[in-house]
Amino acid sequence: MFAEVNGLQIAYDKTGQGYPLLLIHGYPETRREWRKVTPALAARFTVVAMDQRGYGESSKPAEESAYDKRSSSQDALALARHLGWDKFLLVGHDRGARVSRRLAADHPEAINGAMLMDITPMEYVYSHNPGPWHWYFMLQRGLADELIGRDPRFYASHMFSRSHRPLDPDDVEHYIQSFCQPGAVAATLADYRTSYDVDRPRWEAENKEGKKIKAPLYLLWGGNGGQRNVPVLDVWREVAEDVRGEAVPDCSHWIPEEQPEVSVSHIFRFADELGIP
Repeated sequence: MFAEVNGLQIAYDKTGQGYPLLLIHGYPETRREWRKVTPALAARFTVVAMDQRGYGESSKPAEESAYDKRSSSQDALALARHLGWDKFLLVGHDRGARVSRRLAADHPEAINGAMLMDITPMEYVYSHNPGPWHWYFMLQRGLADELIGRDPRFYASHMFSRSHRPLDPDDVEHYIQSFCQPGAVAATLADYRTSYDVDRPRWEAENKEGKKIKAPLYLLWGGNGGQRNVPVLDVWREVAEDVRGEAVPDCSHWIPEEQPEVSVSHIFRFADELGIP
């Protein structure tokens, strides 16, 4: 299905009947990321999984400036309004979690809470962590465009080689084909470049002003992934008022795909804690 929001076509899947739940995927994936958790979630929620702008079947604006997280979060909010939702539960992974963080900060009244999977604040990553390497590589205008553009299949395949538990080969092939679409490489590069040029200083300014996210946050991170040595909850408590969560054992970065049953159990737990039916 498609919805026209903010002048863009946003692709989404909808299933189940119940309280509204919006799922936002990460890089370099699509809404298909959630296919292993959707059936169980649909027993309790109306589940919508969307493709972010620049990804999957959604529109890919040509302007680099179109990919800051505030713009992407407005797509998510506009989609919810298009669906007739006044309030909803939000779950994001990777880049989708960064969009979810922005939405939680800007519109806490629109959500019950946000589950953020396998991220720490981007301003923390840039100031405390020398990796992940691709964050810095993708900032190299011209060079990254040329090298990734020459063989996007090779580059995307490498990104999925980091998984602690092997991902489904058919899913990986879908993500690779999506990444190879016209405009996809430029869009994903813009995602990371606006994160550094626009989103990072925006968050740093808000942190300096003492602003904290008021919406409840639930953090999940891979126990065998890049956050394993990071004090995740302590870091988030510096920028948000209500923080909870835990590591997922035997899991790296791709939490909904490596540990779908565990992911569902945490989403249910978060909903229970928030009093969602």
